[in-house]
Amino acid sequence: MNDESSVLFLNEGQVVTVTLNRPSALNALNDAMARELLAAAQKIRTLPEVRVVVLRGAGVSFCGGGDVAAMHANRDDMTGFIVRLMDKFHASLLVLRRLPVPVIASVQGAAAGGGFSLAMACDLVIASRSARFVAAYPRLGTTADGGLSFSLTQRLGPKLGLEALTLQDSLGAERAAALGLVNRVVDDELLEQETAAWARRLCDLPVQSVAGLKGLVAAQADAAFAAHLDLEKAAFIRCAATPDFADRVAAFAAKASARAARS
Repeated sequence: MNDESSVLFLNEGQVVTVTLNRPSALNALNDAMARELLAAAQKIRTLPEVRVVVLRGAGVSFCGGGDVAAMHANRDDMTGFIVRLMDKFHASLLVLRRLPVPVIASVQGAAAGGGFSLAMACDLVIASRSARFVAAYPRLGTTADGGLSFSLTQRLGPKLGLEALTLQDSLGAERAAALGLVNRVVDDELLEQETAAWARRLCDLPVQSVAGLKGLVAAQADAAFAAHLDLEKAAFIRCAATPDFADRVAAFAAKASARAARS
């Protein structure tokens, strides 16, 4: 993949780094990125030498979630657009979760909406102090996707999970670590270095041990996570069919356009 791709793929032998590459859009997920993310995840399955995957975002943010401007641009078939986007995104998450090697989310800046989901679907999360985790879905008048309602409920329990999805405007890195959503918080300038150190430590462990342990940790949740993605998709589409959702998408797109015009 070249530097103009929405997703960059760097194979260094034992470590593959997958970079979300729409920095000017805060790495918001559009159709091209969803397609390329799925292709990258599927490619990793064909590389037996890989021991660790690092997932990161280019620029100042990890991933700003779904591309709301693209949703608005496809407003004549918004539901169809969202279904196609979500199907690719959910397929990517399932492939990443089922890889026999650990996936490290290296998070800086915003991990919002689907970006929050993507980070939580990874096996390990290392975050910079600037990182913030934002559910964001109620702002658009919809429900979660990418398994976020599953991941937060599994890790926090139903009460704190619902609070994080609704009442928490943003979770800073330290708060997310205290809740068990993030493994480690580091200074911003050390994020790349510390992520690489974690990857090296995992590469030094016996491959059969790491693969077996990842499989055991994920065994109870795998089928439930896959089924929950279908529930999230159905709930999201029901919300996306409402006039309120269309109005909120239009308002969000108008604000984004105004910001871009001023910059």
